[in-house]
Amino acid sequence: MENYKERLEGQLKEIEALIVQTEDYVKNNDEHLFQRVKTSKSNGCDQFLWVDRTTGERRYVRTDEKDMLRKTIQRDYETEVNKKLKKLKRILEKFLKQYDVSEIEKVYYKMAGSRKKLVIPVIETEEAFLDRWRNVSYEPMPIENDTGFYSKGGIRVRSKSELIIADELEQQGIPYRYEYPMYFKKTGNVRPDFLCLNVRTRNEFIWEHFGMMDNIAYANKNIAKIRNYGQEGYLAGKNMILTFETSQFPISSVMIRKMIDEYLL
Repeated sequence: MENYKERLEGQLKEIEALIVQTEDYVKNNDEHLFQRVKTSKSNGCDQFLWVDRTTGERRYVRTDEKDMLRKTIQRDYETEVNKKLKKLKRILEKFLKQYDVSEIEKVYYKMAGSRKKLVIPVIETEEAFLDRWRNVSYEPMPIENDTGFYSKGGIRVRSKSELIIADELEQQGIPYRYEYPMYFKKTGNVRPDFLCLNVRTRNEFIWEHFGMMDNIAYANKNIAKIRNYGQEGYLAGKNMILTFETSQFPISSVMIRKMIDEYLL
């Protein structure tokens, strides 16, 4: 079960920012607070009238007052939006204080060991999930040349750049599968460089590294590959990580760590 707490906290921040934005607008246009606007129709045409908040006196909006009319209606709109945002903020804050998906898993963890053996958890435990993910077996692609590029965890890769990525993933404790075979309905079989797992969210990310982007033929081939991924729903920043290098701009360990921090931790 996915934990939506971070998303909800992100939405709360958006709401708080909108509250400030709408309050600023109302504050900056408070010179019109003494009057409100009433609308009506005459022969199918919209008509606007100023209504004095104190006396109730009405008069039609003049042509040269259209800008003031627009600001006043915008002020009224943002005032109402501000009220709704504050209400949502109170509801969301109250909900977040009580929202804890981990309570469901805790029911299983709190059981006696003898009882656990007889129960199939409604939600797969993190340990069981990781074991299942890590222990998926597949036939690796052969590497003809004895490159000698082995990660610290003993995974053989094809290049120095992939070795840097693999070592960084292992150092950060990110589970991954190297050149894991995947099948897509539209584009068929594919083996991405890395299939990585964000343990916290249980989301998978394809990681493709393109190492010779100053080679036109190589670049064109892999731009098509990125497009094919997009057709299958894999998009950079959503569920796919892309890194590039050329002979003048080699891979950066700093950037690799930033990618890991952003998407996989």
